Amino acid sequence: MGDKNQKKKVLLAFSGGLDTSAIVPWLKETMNADVICYCSDLGNAPNAKELAAWSKKLGASDFIFEDLKDTFAKDFAFRAVRAGATYQDDYLLGTSLGRPLIAERMAFYAKKLGAYGIAHGATGKGNDQLRFEKSWAYLAPDLKVIAPWKIWEYKGRKDLLAYLKTKGFELSTTEKKHSVDTNLFHRSCEGGILEKPEKEYDPAEIYEWVAPPSNVSTEAFNVQLDFARGYPVKLNGKAAAPAALLAELNRVAGLAGVGVVDLVEERANGIKSRGVYETPGGTVLHAGCKALKHLSWDRSLMTLARTIGSRYGELVYDGEWHTDARKAADAFFDAACETITGRVSLRLQAGQVRVLARQSKYALYDESSVSFESDEHGILKHAEGYSKTVSFKHWVAGRRDKSTSRDQ
Repeated sequence: MGDKNQKKKVLLAFSGGLDTSAIVPWLKETMNADVICYCSDLGNAPNAKELAAWSKKLGASDFIFEDLKDTFAKDFAFRAVRAGATYQDDYLLGTSLGRPLIAERMAFYAKKLGAYGIAHGATGKGNDQLRFEKSWAYLAPDLKVIAPWKIWEYKGRKDLLAYLKTKGFELSTTEKKHSVDTNLFHRSCEGGILEKPEKEYDPAEIYEWVAPPSNVSTEAFNVQLDFARGYPVKLNGKAAAPAALLAELNRVAGLAGVGVVDLVEERANGIKSRGVYETPGGTVLHAGCKALKHLSWDRSLMTLARTIGSRYGELVYDGEWHTDARKAADAFFDAACETITGRVSLRLQAGQVRVLARQSKYALYDESSVSFESDEHGILKHAEGYSKTVSFKHWVAGRRDKSTSRDQ
């Protein structure tokens, strides 16, 4: 028989904020847990040294840190760009793209360490609970998932501050104006005045990555992007690692005031919430990739890809990354994007993205067929028969309605 006093290893998604700081002693106290904290850098620039020290001060036995910026950019953010993935028309995703990567790595370490459980600090009102828990259900079905906000007696920030004080930790009581989440693809801002969609806010108080309208650079920034099979591989003619490419695009597009969405969205549980999302580099990448699709895809493929891309965005938003549906959608884009290889030049100015030029060896554009100056392929010659054929059903309907005196 096992020792009843033996501590159970629990791997905790740790940010060092109030919620996850309180979870460390709570897990030790209520579950006799050996808490191991996990943190990764997806572009949010956590201070690994400080977080390691803080987690151990709180009572964690170990701290695991990984730099995942390139993996996140290439295998998650760029895949979403390739798919043209959006949620409710305008949201380019961001937080929802980062969570499944964190979940993957935590499942890996939890199994490697022989952990009993895996824990997170997401609440029961938002989407992150699903993004973590659906992934872990698939990746580590034998692990216990622990979500303290769903089971402990604490109701909010004041309760957690009071609890930590009883453990000898006094944190700042100053409440943040907004809830912010950042990774390399976007910066999201919620809460505060944003919870009142009928009220106007000052962009200078919300934006950090993108220059507010009052401070947008008057300069026009020209950007050249090279894509290979739907993935961005070069910026301004130079090959760049995924994270570096995205970071530089964020900087330039931010100066030009590009890439802000103010959206009232519907969470997976039906709750409406409002967020301001800064996605400067992602906005430019979407525009560039779309320009090549219009150049190299026919209308049937474009329509099908648009439909699948929209569904792709919903899958990501709802925490369905680790599913056959998402994998199948990616397989579709693997095939469809064989022809999305080429170069796009764009101008970023005054909050706008404008395509200047695009070229691809796979382009379906044929200048001789579209030109008003020649008819090399005999399209005009055959147009009369073509038009008469495709208009036949309209002709039949018109004769019918005329003979029956039906309104035309």
